[in-house]
Amino acid sequence: MHPAVLTNAFEPNELAFLQRFFKEICAKRGVAGDTPAATDIASQIIQLYQRGVRDETHLQIELNGTVFSKS
Repeated sequence: MHPAVLTNAFEPNELAFLQRFFKEICAKRGVAGDTPAATDIASQIIQLYQRGVRDETHLQIELNGTVFSKS
């Protein structure tokens, strides 16, 4: 099994993608990066990514239409 899966760590390319995507979503929504709203967005992105939503288009769709429950 891949070590990143076992430790929940991200590979550098994954982290770069997630950071870029987060910044784009925050910019589109007019959310500053150091606010509770930005923290919520980041949490949602990570949850989706860890659940296997890896495509940018699908991440956007899920962010626009999914309300997350805390599990």
